[in-house]
Amino acid sequence: MEHLRQYFAVLEQHMEKILTSQTEAMEQAVKAMVECVRRGGVIHVFGAGHSQLVVEEVWYRAGQLACVNPLFDQNLWPHNGPRKGSRLERLEGYGRSILADQDLRPGEVLVVVSNSGRNAVAVEAALAAKERGVTVVALTSLEYSKSVQSRHSSGRRLFEVADIVIDNQGVPGEAAVRLPSGTRAGATTTVTNVAILNAILVQVAGELARQGIEPPVFQSANLDTSSEHNLRLLDRYSDRIPLYKH
Repeated sequence: MEHLRQYFAVLEQHMEKILTSQTEAMEQAVKAMVECVRRGGVIHVFGAGHSQLVVEEVWYRAGQLACVNPLFDQNLWPHNGPRKGSRLERLEGYGRSILADQDLRPGEVLVVVSNSGRNAVAVEAALAAKERGVTVVALTSLEYSKSVQSRHSSGRRLFEVADIVIDNQGVPGEAAVRLPSGTRAGATTTVTNVAILNAILVQVAGELARQGIEPPVFQSANLDTSSEHNLRLLDRYSDRIPLYKH
């Protein structure tokens, strides 16, 4: 079980580094999100490929804020064709096309999740949101991103265009555990990205409560008391989060 233990050890190291080095950036994200929600706005979250798992995690589930708007794009999901998704992730103009149909308003927040931060879709999403007065939070790996060249014509990577940058401590190429053959295996950033964003949103909920504002948090659908509460939240945000209408 050597490699299993190594993987857990790497995760523990990364989480400790995040907590000690990224607190200021996370506090900045919390502040921007609290102000956004306090003023009636929503928090948008976007990712491509496996980063969409992070988007899925923080949307419409027990213990999460109802004011999170997921910017899903089915063409970017690996299960709809990994080759197709990779091509579109690199296609300049596709990120702007996705955001063109979204209701993003000045003063709101967009979290863009991209470990390498090099592909056009992530860079364009950030640029397009900033042009509309939205605060962009990048959830990325700085070591990874700084080791590669941008695939966007601006020559910039996600961390170079975002307002707030949170480093998930991921390693270049994602795989964190070296095997006897020399191959590396074991992606870490789904775990760390989810932990970071969950922690931020919990803090946002806590700050709202401290200000006397009831945080719009979903309850588990398997509690006897949850149905009416959750339906009220769906109705409250259905004009801003289109998926709540279905």
